[in-house]
Amino acid sequence: MGCVMASALTVVGKAKQSQGNAILNTLQQFAGAIGTSLVAMIVAASQSHLHTTRRISTAIGTQEAFGMLTIFCIIIWISYYRSVKKIK
Repeated sequence: MGCVMASALTVVGKAKQSQGNAILNTLQQFAGAIGTSLVAMIVAASQSHLHTTRRISTAIGTQEAFGMLTIFCIIIWISYYRSVKKIK
């Protein structure tokens, strides 16, 4: 992730690199917090089902959250390779 952030900072220029660095670090922390909250929400929603035991519903919720994170990773990977220019 550091190389992507360094590449992004070259676009803003030297005068605004400290502001760009602060924005990118804030966005990285914000994305991590959102991801953690979404996973906790999915697991908690799965645990609220009363027709299974808590252990089974936690396992199902964890699998669903992992599937969501996998889909997010695929979307990010595709958008990364579409947006980064190929260097020859």
